[in-house]
Amino acid sequence: MGERDETVDNDGNRDDVTDAEEVAEPSEVVEPEIVDPQAELKTKLEEAQARLRTVSKAYTDLQKEMNAFRERMENQSRARGERQAFETVQTMLEPVQNLKRSLAAKGDAEALHQGIEMVLHQFMDALGKLGLTEVPGEGCAFDPTYHEALAVMPVVDPAQDGRVLQVHRNGYAVNGKVLQAAQVVIGKHEKPAEA
Repeated sequence: MGERDETVDNDGNRDDVTDAEEVAEPSEVVEPEIVDPQAELKTKLEEAQARLRTVSKAYTDLQKEMNAFRERMENQSRARGERQAFETVQTMLEPVQNLKRSLAAKGDAEALHQGIEMVLHQFMDALGKLGLTEVPGEGCAFDPTYHEALAVMPVVDPAQDGRVLQVHRNGYAVNGKVLQAAQVVIGKHEKPAEA
């Protein structure tokens, strides 16, 4: 250990002090920071209000954007509907005009019949452009998706079993979706009675 020094204080008392020991100096007094609770709360309130303004603005902007999008979609849908209606009327106009011409023409029954056939053909072409197709009828296999059976007729030929024999009302589909089922009579194979 280090050397010891003897020191004598004013009262005559001896203190042994080593070289390694140092006399403690009075430390600086650290005063606690005084925080004003109102100022701190005011700062937090201002920060919260700023965040609220930011979120409110973002919400308002989003609402405006959604309303504009909804309005755009409604306008597009309306325009698409108007365009489809226009195209539909346009495709039907020529057959209507030909019907008027047929009615105005004075002639025999054969000419009238031919005029009506022509108009029917034009109507079917116009409807075909809109996606209308006729459901398969006579001779095809019965399909309850496309056919409504009105009656069952006995047939001797086994090849006619389950087949459409007669069509009472044509069926139609639009773009593959049945609009009107065909009303049909279907065959049911039966062995002929022996005499």
